[in-house]
Amino acid sequence: MKAGCTNKLKITVWVSVVYVLSFICYVPALLEQNGITIPHVLLYLKYLYVCIPALAAILLLICEQNVRVYFTQMFSGKITIKYILIWAVCMAAGIFGTYFYSFIVEADVFNKIYLTIASLITSCLYLLITAFVEEIAWRGFLLERLPFKKIGNTLFVGVIWAVWHMPMWIIRNSLGMEPIVCLCIWTLLVSVVLGITYYQCRNILLISIMHATFNICYLAPMQYNIVILAMVISVGTLLYKKL
Repeated sequence: MKAGCTNKLKITVWVSVVYVLSFICYVPALLEQNGITIPHVLLYLKYLYVCIPALAAILLLICEQNVRVYFTQMFSGKITIKYILIWAVCMAAGIFGTYFYSFIVEADVFNKIYLTIASLITSCLYLLITAFVEEIAWRGFLLERLPFKKIGNTLFVGVIWAVWHMPMWIIRNSLGMEPIVCLCIWTLLVSVVLGITYYQCRNILLISIMHATFNICYLAPMQYNIVILAMVISVGTLLYKKL
């Protein structure tokens, strides 16, 4: 009982520290938006934002002397054909959704965002690196420490993960309530896919590739993406039960 309470306290402290430090990364940008002059170098703090959860997780694991245990756990599974097919289905669904939306609006969304092959490759590398850094914290660390059932854990991580994105959505992207609500739903769905897959494969590299794939391939408005991913999850659940 005491160990469980200690773990809950550590999770609470970790989440609180992550939220506070992540928000601080966007304070300079917020001040500048409100007409307050600040040293330009402070604006680069926002680039540390994505690293905060992983750094906080690693620091806590160092204090617990559990770094090797967690990192061994994160890469303990093999990437089999089964998991490659799951990734391929998620990627194909995103590409289909993006081209379907492109057909509706009569504009090639992919070509509009990825102007050249070089820009596509650069985006893929950048999004894969940032996804890997995020997944160390959210799936590799937080998901492993939660005491609920698997689906409860994935949804809990999804909620915490969505709230963590708020400074980026509100301050950097200047989004309103409606798109933020859609993004929260999207984040929950992505968390379910990544979390359940991680429980099955135990390989954070595959989860990072899937995470990056969602960012790269799902370029339609969130309403389209939510419907498509919800369909993928529903069909996948039905097939899993039948098998």
